[in-house]
Parts: sequence; C-alpha cells; structure tokens
Amino acid sequence: MFLKYLVICVFISVPSVNCCSTGFVQYHDKCYFFSHTTASWAQAGATCQQFHTKLAEPRTVGESDFLTSHSQSTGKTYWIGISDILEEHRWIYSSDMGVITVNNFFPGEPTAHTTENCVALYMYHSLHGMWADAACVDDFYFVCEEIRGASNPEVVG
Repeated sequence: MFLKYLVICVFISVPSVNCCSTGFVQYHDKCYFFSHTTASWAQAGATCQQFHTKLAEPRTVGESDFLTSHSQSTGKTYWIGISDILEEHRWIYSSDMGVITVNNFFPGEPTAHTTENCVALYMYHSLHGMWADAACVDDFYFVCEEIRGASNPEVVG
C-alpha cells in the first residue's frame, strides 16, 4: 500500500512538494480541503485552525481560478479567508491582514457594505463560483488551505 501511495505521489505532485493529506486536493504547492459541512465564516475559520489549516486565501489568479473551478464542479458555495470586517471596503486576507492581491469579485460585487463583510465562492444566481460578499453569519461550505510547514493531520469528514 505504501509503495502504491508513493508511486501515485511521484506522478501527480509538483517536484519537491509533498503530497497532500487524505481528503485534500493539490494545486501546485498548496493543498485544499473542500468541506462537507456548513458553518458561519468564523466557525469555518475555527474548524480550519483545528486541523492546522486556514480558510483558503487565493493569492494568484491561478489559485483563484482553481478554487472557482472546483466550487463550480460541486455546485456549492464556499467561504474563503477574505473579509473587510476591520475596515469597510478594504478586503484583506484573514491570516495576515494583507490587502488582497487578486480580485475575482463578480461584476457589481461587493454589494452590501456593512451587512456583508465576508467573501464566498458564490454559486447562487449567475455567479458560478466567483467572489461575492455575504453576511458572515450565513452558513456555507468552506475551503481550508494547508499551512505549509505545519504537520499534516488527517482530516475526516
């Protein structure tokens, strides 16, 4: 079984990058877990932290496109680690409070000013996995991103 896993790892991973933990999906040097349960944005972030991960923070167009594509394939709306909770209209990554480096908001989004401060890969209406602001208390699925260098616990669920 180990040899089978090792062979698969060698063929599907980027050179010098470890394979992802069970349940995670690899994109380049990052591993993502698409949840099977829903939670508020804060609860989703806390759940990710329990597994030594964080809400996904797309920092390149490629990462954003990968997350959008995967969310489209599931037909679900997913929380990601971006908000303007601290300062209205200043969209930041939740892990380091850095201003976002890519923007995949659907045209016309964000829309709700102070009532919607968290970002989701939105599947409702015609958004098809593009970003939209939503009320942080809404329950959506969520995407966790492996924190590189951290131990890789197995995630079940």
